Amino acid sequence: MAAADGFRLSVRNTELPETTPEPVSVIIPARALQELARVSAEEDSPIRMTIAPNRSQVFFRMTDIDLVSQLVEGAFPDYKQIIPKSHSTHTVVGVSEFLQAAKIASFFARDAANIIRLRIAPAEQEGGGRLTVMATSAEVGDNVSEIDAAVEGEPIEIAFNAKYLIDVLTVISTPQVVLETSSPSSPGVIKPVGDENFVHVIMPMHIAT
Repeated sequence: MAAADGFRLSVRNTELPETTPEPVSVIIPARALQELARVSAEEDSPIRMTIAPNRSQVFFRMTDIDLVSQLVEGAFPDYKQIIPKSHSTHTVVGVSEFLQAAKIASFFARDAANIIRLRIAPAEQEGGGRLTVMATSAEVGDNVSEIDAAVEGEPIEIAFNAKYLIDVLTVISTPQVVLETSSPSSPGVIKPVGDENFVHVIMPMHIAT
């Protein structure tokens, strides 16, 4: 499953309990999947998904509920080309600490286009480093949070939209997350540590120098 809005991309892979006769690629409206998540919150049995032969509709069958949605015509962009193939800085940090720092910084970033800056610095000793989360408010002042991190590669300062960062950290269930970066103007890649089935790409924000 892949979804993008021009500023971020999420890709989730999962195994099916049985094989399909042939590969199928369809575009399902996000609103339909949000409704499916809502009505299936207490569903214990697997959800059966069926694509109409003419590829115009998708059917979701649950124990007591059937949900039908129209499919979006056209071809989804080749999202694999959006995911960076390399990086110059690899940062591993605790999800809860990163999320808390981002939430606090978002309060200060409201008056500054919701921009929060990340300063990533490797330690002199191998395996250490610091992630500094920063935001500035003309009325409230500055906010700086420092987090211990395992940093490999070059130091970097990069800015992201606070909401986009909080959104992805909120849905990651692993204790640690990886942030891969290349330059202040290149996308950041976020991956849960120990879970190779999810990858999230966020476009950076421009910060004046």
